[in-house]
Amino acid sequence: MSARRSLRNRVAVTLAVFGAVVSMILAIAIYLASHDLEQRLIDDTLNAELDDLVERRKRNPESLPERTATIRAYVVTPDGSVGHVPREVVALGTGQHQLLLDGTPYRAAVRPVGAQRYVVLYDVSALRRRERGFVMLLAGSVLLITVVSALSGRSLATRVIAPVTELVQRAAELRPEDPLQPLAGQFPWIEVQKLAADIDAYLARLHDFIERERLFTGDISHELRTPLAVIAGATELLYADDALDERNQARVARIGRAVAEMTEMTGALLALAREQETTSTGAASSDVPTVVNDLVERYRALFRGKPVEMVVEIADGPNLQADRAVLSMVLGNLLRNALSFTSEGQVKVRVEHNSVEVRDTGTGFDEVDMAALFHPYVRGADSEGAGLGLSLVQRLCERHGWQVSLANLPDGGTVARLVFAPAADQAVRD
Repeated sequence: MSARRSLRNRVAVTLAVFGAVVSMILAIAIYLASHDLEQRLIDDTLNAELDDLVERRKRNPESLPERTATIRAYVVTPDGSVGHVPREVVALGTGQHQLLLDGTPYRAAVRPVGAQRYVVLYDVSALRRRERGFVMLLAGSVLLITVVSALSGRSLATRVIAPVTELVQRAAELRPEDPLQPLAGQFPWIEVQKLAADIDAYLARLHDFIERERLFTGDISHELRTPLAVIAGATELLYADDALDERNQARVARIGRAVAEMTEMTGALLALAREQETTSTGAASSDVPTVVNDLVERYRALFRGKPVEMVVEIADGPNLQADRAVLSMVLGNLLRNALSFTSEGQVKVRVEHNSVEVRDTGTGFDEVDMAALFHPYVRGADSEGAGLGLSLVQRLCERHGWQVSLANLPDGGTVARLVFAPAADQAVRD
């Protein structure tokens, strides 16, 4: 969750940034207003002291300039000065100035009167210290407001997006194959209602699509059973006819094998279309070695014109609680692919305790994502098929909890590995 973006965190951060910006603007405005006010007060004090000094000098030209803890006054004359006047003060022109004298900051006011210049200095060091403390107080206030905004924003965001969170939770519990349960009417907020209505519309379209797909798969599988049964019966009668020579009997046998394969395919498609659990207690038991041997014999006759040796190794004999038609279709596709991409050499089928491997010495797959080959209409560069066989295999495996994978071998060729569900370990064994 930390790597993903959170709407609640986004709202909290937005409020925190907004609070920080607003409080900073207010703090700067308060500081500038306070600084300007202090400056005006100091300048008014300096002007008042200059007025007093000018009046006193008019009454008594010999009176000394004022000197207190915060105020120092000087009189600068063209031919001399009254008292000791620092050079920094002598250099000041008419007007207001900032002056650093002996390490002490001053605000200075200079007024010419006749040939003389009157200078009054105001010690602002105490004001500077108070100003720094005031700045620290403002900075702390900005930080405090930012933290409070973030915490309160997170709490408010949790309440604000609670309807969206609830909608996400309810939508996550829905499945397209379940009866539709509209969400839009369960929320009183307009924005959430619109979002829920969009989810309802999407689920409705998805539900209709799944229903059409299931009905189509079931209908076509069911309708094909009757003509296949007729062909199978006619094939058996022809094969039993003693008038047929050996060559024609081989042809009839080939037709019979094709009919058997199509019967298994329609059975697998019908099983895929059924609405039932993948490992129901009523599922038929399938002996894996028997299915493998039947498939090898079938494809050995079908590909007898190829210089390819077919080898079967039975390291173990698992018995699966699965439809034989499904198992035959999955292994048949893997075996047919291996034979199709192997021009010469060997195709080896190895049956182990909980898996079946099909290895070939073909060309393999160049620069192809193996996982993508299980997607519909994706095929290798040398494939002449439609790219649907492995996709159907993947769907059948997902339904039964099996895992199927393809990989290139280091010395050339490929290996297809079918790993059965962990429940297979508990299946009945010979």
